[in-house]
Amino acid sequence: MATATCAEFLESFVLPLVAGGDMHVGKPIDAATLEDYEQQLPHASVPLVAIDEARERVLASLIVKPPACVLDVDELSLAAAVHNLLFLAHPDADGWNMSESKRAKIVACAQSFAARPRSMHRTRVLARHGLLHNLFRIGRTDIRVSWWTGSATYLGQQVPSRLTRWSDVRRVHQEESYVGFRELFQGADVVSVVAALARRSPLTLLCSSRHGGPHLHWEDSVFLLRDAEIARGLAYSSITGSSVDEQLVTPARFAASFEQMLERAPEVSDVRTVLAFLVYLNCLLALNERGTKGNSPLLAAALTASQRARGLATFFAAPGAAELVDARLAHPPGLLGDAKLAARFKFHRQQARTLLGESVIAGLADRLRRHLAPHAMLESGEPQEDGSSSTES
Repeated sequence: MATATCAEFLESFVLPLVAGGDMHVGKPIDAATLEDYEQQLPHASVPLVAIDEARERVLASLIVKPPACVLDVDELSLAAAVHNLLFLAHPDADGWNMSESKRAKIVACAQSFAARPRSMHRTRVLARHGLLHNLFRIGRTDIRVSWWTGSATYLGQQVPSRLTRWSDVRRVHQEESYVGFRELFQGADVVSVVAALARRSPLTLLCSSRHGGPHLHWEDSVFLLRDAEIARGLAYSSITGSSVDEQLVTPARFAASFEQMLERAPEVSDVRTVLAFLVYLNCLLALNERGTKGNSPLLAAALTASQRARGLATFFAAPGAAELVDARLAHPPGLLGDAKLAARFKFHRQQARTLLGESVIAGLADRLRRHLAPHAMLESGEPQEDGSSSTES
C-alpha cells in the first residue's frame, strides 16, 4: 500500500491535520506500513517537534498550561485511520481500481487503527484532542474550470497553470464549491470508523459540536466536566458567536443529548453533572447580558422562533426544572455572591418560564425526578462544581 516514509507522512498529512492547511493524501496505509512508521518515529524529530508544538498551541486556547505532548504510536494510529478515510474520498481512488474487497480492506485497516484503548487519562485525552481537533472541520474545495473549447473539474486539487493562461482571450472562468465533512465521510462503513475516532477523543466531539459529527453520548464524555479547567474552557467555547444561532447551536446539541441520556439508565452523579453544566451555560449567557435592561433579546429570539433547534427548550428549561427537583443544582456555586448577576439570572429564568410554559419545565422536572428523587432528600453541604455534594453516599 503506502510507500512514503514516516517523516513524509508526518510532514505532509499529520502536521496540516493539526495546524491546518492542505493535507496530502497518499495511498492507503496498512498494518505493516504503520508498524514501519512506528519504527521510524524516533528518527522523524523535525516534523514531530512541529506537530507537538502545534498541538500545544491548540490546547492553550482551552487550558492555561497544556501538558507536554509527545506524539507516539497512539496518535500515529489515529492519524492513519483518518488518512485511510480521506483516501476513500480522494478523487484518485477510482484510478486505483477500487473494488468492494479493496474498499473493505481499507476500511478494516482504518477501523483497527481507530480502535485504540479508550482513555480518561487527562494528558492522553488532551493529546488526542490536539491531534484531532480539526477532524469535523475537514473539507475539500472543488474547482470547475471552463474555457472557450471545454471544461474540467478538479476535486481538491490545484488547477494546472496551463488552463488559466490568457484567461481573457480564452474566456476562462472558475467556479469553486466546498464539500464539507458530512459529504466526504459517507457510507455506513465509514461512519462507523468516524464514530470510533470520536469515542477515542471525546473532548474533540464536545468542542466540535457546532460542526456536526457523531451523536454525543454523555456517558462517554461526562468525566471531562469533572475537570474544572477543561469544563470552564469548554463552557466558554460553547457559547461563542455573533448571532443567536451560533451561540446556541452547541448548548442545544448538548441538551438534546441530555434528553436521550435521561431515557437510558445513567449514573445519578452523571445526570447531576450534566444538568449542572447546562445550568452553568445558562448562567454564562445571562452574564453576557449584565448590562441589559428588561427582557433578554437572545431568549426572545430563540424561544419565539417558528422552528426551534432540537434540545433548545430543554436547555433553557434546565435551571427551572433543577429548582423543582433539587434547588442546589438551580444555580452555579458562588452565584449568590454577585447580586447583579444573580438578579439577571433570575430574570432569565422567569423569562424562559414565560416563553416555554410551565408544562415544559414541569415535564423535564418529572424526568429528572426519576433519576434524582431518591437522592434529592439527602442532607449535604455546599454543592461542588460538578453539581455533586461532598456528603452524599
